[in-house]
Amino acid sequence: MGRREKPIEATEPALGRLAAWLREQRERSDLTYRQLAVRTNYHATTLQRAASGRTVPNWKVVEAVTRECGGDLKTARRKWAQANYWAHVPRPSGTRRLRAPRRVDPQQVDSFADLRRAMHEMRRKADWPSLKELDRRARDKGRRLPASTLALVLKGEAPLHKPVFLTYMEACEVREVRRALWAAAWERTNNARTPVPVNSRTHHSEFARAMQSSSGGTSTDILFRLWVTLRNSLAADRAEDPGHRAAAGREGTDDNPPVPV
Repeated sequence: MGRREKPIEATEPALGRLAAWLREQRERSDLTYRQLAVRTNYHATTLQRAASGRTVPNWKVVEAVTRECGGDLKTARRKWAQANYWAHVPRPSGTRRLRAPRRVDPQQVDSFADLRRAMHEMRRKADWPSLKELDRRARDKGRRLPASTLALVLKGEAPLHKPVFLTYMEACEVREVRRALWAAAWERTNNARTPVPVNSRTHHSEFARAMQSSSGGTSTDILFRLWVTLRNSLAADRAEDPGHRAAAGREGTDDNPPVPV
């Protein structure tokens, strides 16, 4: 009789369920890790690590174990995709997620972090294709999604440009209607981040509307950006006003010293 396996200590519930399912398949088939290693051509240590719950195993390993143990490949793929998805979704450092985060609604998005989270969800629904596979699908349509660039985008370490976002959605086979909603969400988020220059009266009305609807869910981040934009626009209007420049010049003379604020 072999040594008893260590308890599963997964940081994500989905990863723990995958590890437990792999152990159940092996035990049901009455095979040791060494016997599985011979049949799958994977080292016994690799197979043990796959069922430990510490990290998400490679799909090929999960597939090989499932086949040799007579398990259901569709179930294996579903459990692996869920574990892989939750392992990639950002979460507060040092915490353990007990439930799924709220679903991202394209009409409620107000940050690029939300857009990236939606990208992870799109990839999960597409059965978690690899980054290389996404690039291959993009190339088939005459575009590119370099795996190295996409990895940085998904981690938030590179900017999410609109062409990349649109190509990614198409590669993940997101429906056209949904792609249109997400494209509008990207435009809205980008415009909030880098507002189009308009006169201060327009900014003032936008800010007033945002303040009136703040109790309805407008984020503090958006309100702050509107306030900064309004302040800068007012400063620009004063700088372009000849009367204001003349008054500012008189304040700086010896006869008219500036009044301390």
